Amino acid sequence: MHPKPRHRVLDVILRINPLVLATGRTKYQVVFQEFSQKFAQRFWLPVYGALQIRIMQTLSLKRAAAVAAHPSSLKLNKRLARISILILSFTLSVALFAWTKQHDRHAQQSWLSGLLHRAKYGGQRETSFYPHDTTTSFSPVFFPADQIENLSTKDMCASFPHYLIREHIQPVLKMGHGENRDMINAQLNSVSACFYPDELLIFSDLPETLPNGHQAVDILHNLPQRYRMSNDTPEAQPEPDLAAYEAMYDLFRAGNLTAENNPTMKNKRTGWRLDKYKFLAQVERAWTERKNKDWYFFYESDTFVSWDNVFRFLSTLDPNKALYMGSPSPGRRDPKTDEETWFANGGPGYVLSRGAMRVLFEKRPSSRETGVWTEEPFLLKYINVVRTDPCGDAILGWVLWLVGIRLSGFFPSFNTYALHSLPYTQRLWCQSFLTMHKLSPKEMVRLWRWEYGNRKLGRPLMYADLFESFFLPEIEEADARNNWDNTNWDRLARGSDVYVDSVEECREACEKKTSCLQYHWNGKQARKCVLMPFVTLGRAKDPETVVKKEGGEERFVYTSGWIKPRIKSWAKEHPCAIPDWLSPSTERHY
Repeated sequence: MHPKPRHRVLDVILRINPLVLATGRTKYQVVFQEFSQKFAQRFWLPVYGALQIRIMQTLSLKRAAAVAAHPSSLKLNKRLARISILILSFTLSVALFAWTKQHDRHAQQSWLSGLLHRAKYGGQRETSFYPHDTTTSFSPVFFPADQIENLSTKDMCASFPHYLIREHIQPVLKMGHGENRDMINAQLNSVSACFYPDELLIFSDLPETLPNGHQAVDILHNLPQRYRMSNDTPEAQPEPDLAAYEAMYDLFRAGNLTAENNPTMKNKRTGWRLDKYKFLAQVERAWTERKNKDWYFFYESDTFVSWDNVFRFLSTLDPNKALYMGSPSPGRRDPKTDEETWFANGGPGYVLSRGAMRVLFEKRPSSRETGVWTEEPFLLKYINVVRTDPCGDAILGWVLWLVGIRLSGFFPSFNTYALHSLPYTQRLWCQSFLTMHKLSPKEMVRLWRWEYGNRKLGRPLMYADLFESFFLPEIEEADARNNWDNTNWDRLARGSDVYVDSVEECREACEKKTSCLQYHWNGKQARKCVLMPFVTLGRAKDPETVVKKEGGEERFVYTSGWIKPRIKSWAKEHPCAIPDWLSPSTERHY
């Protein structure tokens, strides 16, 4: 819905109109009327546009009558009046524009700051941001870095602000019984380590007791019976995905479940297919168990979450608005409006506000007398959506779209990259990170402990901080690595290819190109050398032989290198005085 016309805006326009009309020049009236109409369209004031035209018509008629009655009034010094009035009109119009821009409820950035930021990033509209001072809720703010390795988890968690969890934010962790146990244990001993058992909701596909006293709830056990059939016809067969779940549950209840006979462990795809049934169910259960929290934060066992940055980020937003936030992925096309829809990628996590949950679970009774609900229960209402889509995060995004809630895309704050594959570019540099996805157990614990030794009072941790601690030390020992792949694509900072006969020639090509910060060579057979204007660490990758589509084979080796002096100079030239809190955009997605 659009805001109603502002009475102050109309009042100013009403005052300007007689002055413009008094100039006696039709062209000025036309110009001002065109400006007024464009102004109305730009700031969603259709009522004002219609009113403006009516004002012009009425005042024009009055002026014509006045001139007919007093012809001598035309002998006034029109030139001086015109100049003065035009200057006044222009000044008021600019002031009015700035005021509207500043106070528009849809604008999430200040006008001046937005201009400065767009100048910094080459005028890209999608990098707009809103400035917001934040402070940490952790006490102490950080632990000395040289003490971190010797501190116990209990000592570190003593600084955690539990009041935010009790009163405002509900964390929800989704997992599967068949997942890698090292990953689950790493999650519970790092990102989720500081939650008391009654603070964290854990939803899985079997009930079990986890480390630190946490209880996993089987979110599939109470799915409606209709979910267990492939469709609603009398000839319907059992749903294969949930049939596998029933077999696993029976083995578990009998005490005979093992890694060897667990369907979700024997076939990882079975566990992946089961996962889609958890999304709607966990959102409903979270609202039912912990109703009216400000925020509901959903994440997975391989998701790293910077809780300090998350707390700061959410403090800048109104939980009563219907907000659905995460890293955008393209979803269905709405057949009614022919619009492309977006959903939040489940891996980096996503957030639903109290306002969004209320819209999602709002029910209407048939009448005051009976009180009978007019709609089916939530999970049955959208059963056909679940049956026809293989991805649970896409299902949730489509259901939210159907109730009128659009995704607010916050990539790269919600980041689909793992720590080793982050592309450090100017777009990410001064932005805060909220989450990362697909971390290894070792990376998860290491990054969590690092955060506790590097937290700041007056600003969130940013990608530039990760660069200093997790990138530069890794490349200090060597300028290049064999059997290593550092290629990663940032859509707005793509690399370029040249073809050379050696890794030395590849490096020389990078040095000759002033924007090149790192390079990658695919070996003597492929000869491809990739020159990249960003830096990323990458990971080990052994040589391999690839079968070509047109026939034959091609041998690839992977050698990666970095122009270290240039990289260090680039980092020094881009200090981060303040964080860039990005405004939502679905154009930033990976």
